[in-house]
Amino acid sequence: MKVRDVGTILKTSPLGDHGLIVTWCTALHGVLRTAARNARKPGSDFTGHIDSFYEAELVFSLPARGDLSTLHSAVLLSARLPLRSNLSRLCLAGYLSRLLLATVEPGDANPEWHLLISGALDYIAASSPRLAILEHFEKRLASLHGIYSPVIPPHQTLLRHFQSLPSDRLRFLDYSSLA
Repeated sequence: MKVRDVGTILKTSPLGDHGLIVTWCTALHGVLRTAARNARKPGSDFTGHIDSFYEAELVFSLPARGDLSTLHSAVLLSARLPLRSNLSRLCLAGYLSRLLLATVEPGDANPEWHLLISGALDYIAASSPRLAILEHFEKRLASLHGIYSPVIPPHQTLLRHFQSLPSDRLRFLDYSSLA
């Protein structure tokens, strides 16, 4: 059965010679991995519709077993091209995506995950990347997980609970010269 959803692409990786594994954060299904067969072939229907941070309407089939759904189509809604305009924006977007992936279980269908990452990426695309954006995202993420404490910095709370944070956090702080 085909399912329709809206999602933000968090990550892509090769699948065989011509395919891609696309990891999404969707509005209805949470974090989801899909197989986009032949996506890297010239003339593919996926050309121009799949890349990191893109927002798209996707149609996919849930798997009978395993966690890899089959992607049938993706219609680009927003490319968020300003995220690629400077290294600081790109590092911040990458960190937020990897942090979400590191802390949210696949299949957790809470729509707040999609609202959080989609809103953050839209905001970064429209404004200068700042430390306050990173800290707000970490605070909101910790709150959604139910582990936020106002007396401990949110990134420390996340680190204690999940044992590690993506290394991109330090890279963003280096590039943004906000530390």
